[in-house]
Amino acid sequence: MGANKTYTWAQVRATAANVSGELPVATSPALVVINNKVYDLGGKFAAWHPGGDVALSQVGYDATAFVADVQKLRALVKKEGWDRANPLYYTLKIGSNFAIAGISIAVLALYGSSLPGLLASSLLLAVFWQQSGWLAHDFLHHQVFENRAYNNLVGYLVGNVGQGFSVAWWKHKHCTHHSTTNIHMRDPDIDTMPYLAWSEHALEGFSDISDKQLAKFLVKNQALMFFPLLSFARMMWALQSILWASKSTFAGSFPTSLLLERATLGLHYVWLLGAAFTLTTPLYGLLWILMSQLFCGFLLATVFSLNHNGMPVYSFEEAQSMEFYEISIRTGRNVEPTHFNNWFTGGLNFQIEHHMFPMIPRHNLPKVAPIVQDICKRHNIPYHSTSLFTGLGEVLSRLTLVARLSLKMRMNHAN
Repeated sequence: MGANKTYTWAQVRATAANVSGELPVATSPALVVINNKVYDLGGKFAAWHPGGDVALSQVGYDATAFVADVQKLRALVKKEGWDRANPLYYTLKIGSNFAIAGISIAVLALYGSSLPGLLASSLLLAVFWQQSGWLAHDFLHHQVFENRAYNNLVGYLVGNVGQGFSVAWWKHKHCTHHSTTNIHMRDPDIDTMPYLAWSEHALEGFSDISDKQLAKFLVKNQALMFFPLLSFARMMWALQSILWASKSTFAGSFPTSLLLERATLGLHYVWLLGAAFTLTTPLYGLLWILMSQLFCGFLLATVFSLNHNGMPVYSFEEAQSMEFYEISIRTGRNVEPTHFNNWFTGGLNFQIEHHMFPMIPRHNLPKVAPIVQDICKRHNIPYHSTSLFTGLGEVLSRLTLVARLSLKMRMNHAN
């Protein structure tokens, strides 16, 4: 056996250039550090990794999982069984959520010829879609069943069939977000230019946008445009799911079946269009679908923006100086637990704990939160928790600040 090869940090970080913006790795080596050991993720690594090419987002990083205190907490989670889901909890969640869908359809059938009835039915459908998103999130993080195939199966039911979002598309996007949270040019959830800029890093993207006048207008007014833009988020994600499923192959991403993806997404549009055009007039049916999409976009994106938007955004170089879980804590915003907040956010109001332990079921995250807060105090890491409305205020404040910064940058450039 030959002697172990040693690397400098400069050599490790340089291999990040081997990863394209869309992934996967084009060439080897693709180095990552875990517990002071260097691993090469190049070649066919992504083909067998459970997360697909998402693992490659860590190339050039120190991907060591836990500091000593977090390791102790992980052991406690296992000992206390906090990583095991309550079957009754999720049975009631799924049942109550599909009951909302049933009520929505019933209201459409009985009162869909009136605008108030149409409004009530579309709002209920939007709530069903939002809550389906939280359920799919839990199952696709493998929080519920020990058997991953069972989790994926329910994910296809509530995600593809119920909500109309592709499991493969969502896993690729969301797992990348978890591994590169609020890191500029790495986290897809903050890659929202030209519509929204979340940091001074994003303003560099002006040079890559063809319609610069539109981009400047949107960023200048992004605090005012924020909520109207949120309403279109669900339609955009549904379209992205269709485009993802239309690919001829999913090579390098989350392993799935093209036939299963397309069949389950097809079932979503069968029941949606069937209800719209058989239970009311064609015009009201189209209006029902449109209002449901807009309402749900607002409900979904409001929660998503609370999770990380307005929190620190780091460059790739800045992120390399921090431990992985420190980044998860610094970039996350918790929302105080109330019965409404827990339900409305699907447990994502414990965003910090979720990013540290993504396989802990949402109903057990409150047990972990006080311990995480204590760890943060001991290590002088800021732990941010706020009310729902204060959190939204912070999001709008960040958008306003970045808009002013963009104006200042353009004035300085003109001078």
